Amino acid sequence: MISSERLYGELWADEGSALDRELGRSLRPRPTTMLYDELGRLGVRPESVVLDAGARDAVHAIELVRRFGCRVIAIDPVSLHVERARAKVAAAGLEGRIEVVQAAVESLPLGDATIDLVWCRDVLNHVELAGSLREFARVLRPAGSVLAYQTFAGPACEPEEARRLFAASASVTENMSPAFFESTVAETGFQVVGVDRLRGEWRERMLEEGEWDVAADLLALSRLHRRERELVERYGRDRVEVARAGLLWGIYQLLGKTLPTIYVLRLRP
Repeated sequence: MISSERLYGELWADEGSALDRELGRSLRPRPTTMLYDELGRLGVRPESVVLDAGARDAVHAIELVRRFGCRVIAIDPVSLHVERARAKVAAAGLEGRIEVVQAAVESLPLGDATIDLVWCRDVLNHVELAGSLREFARVLRPAGSVLAYQTFAGPACEPEEARRLFAASASVTENMSPAFFESTVAETGFQVVGVDRLRGEWRERMLEEGEWDVAADLLALSRLHRRERELVERYGRDRVEVARAGLLWGIYQLLGKTLPTIYVLRLRP
């Protein structure tokens, strides 16, 4: 334990320390768009068929087509997402390049060996992991790859923090473990050929570029905590818990309580 004498007399004594200057220097964090660059490195071409697994409103599917000219099959199980995805695809004039299908990742309505690449962002925490990966393995062509972005719980995430976060974000508890994820990858016929542990990098970039107002999120969290009983009575526990989790998601990434990670998976020979 650091003593009060050392804390105030030495460690906090120098207001302009070398450490403070180091922490004030940008580490040149990469933007979220680097995920598209990663898919490009995997060899996506105009003739490629890409599966957007868990497409939500098709914003990523649209960008993939615009960048690479590929064909995309955008799959999502939520009716509202499918409705919004179809509207956005139509507005972008890309109905001929993007097919929007309502289906679960665990049961893909696709033929065997029909997909060149799988794009899967922020989805595998919600699903039955082994079944989903087996479906990816089934629909992928032998030389295909999976690009998966996944957020895990870190060691600094206390059990009660993790429980509330997972419950409110519809996240399967075991899927939030990197060890479980990687063991399931191996059990379902894949091998990990690339791992990029981002930690808080994307959040740093958002802050440096002014794309995220973390002070507003922290202020909203404080207000929520002070008025929690009242807000639960007015709006219901589920709505309040979801709002809380949404505000904490980025903050936990920045604090290292959760660990965003990019994986590249390939079928084992």
